[in-house]
Amino acid sequence: MSKADKEMDRWAKEVKRGAVTLAILSLLDKEPAYGYELVKRLEQKVSFLQLEQGTVYPLLRRMEKRGLLVSEWDYDDPTKPKKYYGLTSEGRNALQMMAKTWNILSGEMKEITMEAGYQ
Repeated sequence: MSKADKEMDRWAKEVKRGAVTLAILSLLDKEPAYGYELVKRLEQKVSFLQLEQGTVYPLLRRMEKRGLLVSEWDYDDPTKPKKYYGLTSEGRNALQMMAKTWNILSGEMKEITMEAGYQ
């Protein structure tokens, strides 16, 4: 693996850490969802964020602990209970600030990389 490949791997991990939080908050903005559903929706919408359930569930718990999410168990199918997550008002406020920052940053980064000749 070349130095450039290694650097790309490191950089991608750093970008994913922040992006996955924003993506999850955005997906939960309209309606609650359970972990597996979030993983599948992320796979469909953002190929860069290919995540496994083992990555998403700890993140959901941390976000809940920080007060961004609230959860509730659904026992409609007693053999497969599902834990649904939704945004709190603080989660919605954080989403608003993160989305604004992301949109500014991504626009500026697109501009600077295009000026350098990269698309």
